[in-house]
Amino acid sequence: MKIFMQIISWVFVPLFMPIYALAILMYIPSVEDFILNDDSLYHLAKENKIAILLIFFVCSVVAPGLTLLMLMSKKIISSIEIDNRKERLIPLLITAGYCLMLYLFFLFMRNDNHLPKYIYSLPLSGFMTISLFAWINLYTKISLHACGTGILTGLIFAYCANSIYFSFSLLMIAVFITGFVLASRIYLNKHTLAQVLYGFGGSCIIVFFINYFYPTVY
Repeated sequence: MKIFMQIISWVFVPLFMPIYALAILMYIPSVEDFILNDDSLYHLAKENKIAILLIFFVCSVVAPGLTLLMLMSKKIISSIEIDNRKERLIPLLITAGYCLMLYLFFLFMRNDNHLPKYIYSLPLSGFMTISLFAWINLYTKISLHACGTGILTGLIFAYCANSIYFSFSLLMIAVFITGFVLASRIYLNKHTLAQVLYGFGGSCIIVFFINYFYPTVY
């Protein structure tokens, strides 16, 4: 059981969650409640889906991952999981900076090419969530894995709330991933129940509201 829970923790590391969320919404059918489906991720052209996922992968996974390795080499953090609360501030602020950079990149590069609003609102909500958690981290430890599942769940629920049709599997995937990840963090004694609930609940609420109410961008 312990090995299974460790695998869950590594497969669903926080940096991967935005990629998983986008991929789920891009490849499971749904119809957005907007004229001409302008904000539908599922109806994006195949080449656009791949390009967007690659950009998110570089800014959300590769860049923060390399930064963590650099911080480890400089002995600023002692492990890639950043279990020590006192070591989390710098990595969190840098990751928030990458989210803001990604948001501004899409905003300034939009030109005449319309993209679904979630391509803009997801990195913005990531920036807001991680910045808040960086501040909370000064006073108490909170689960970053739970924060990651909150980002995934908040986005999927906001997307479904804006849809006139969506596959029920979207919600079930979010619920199952959340359950497995939160259970793994508690089972491995990485966090208390309160720490995972605060992490999940806080990020889920922030991400849901920003993605739900973010206006369509033209």
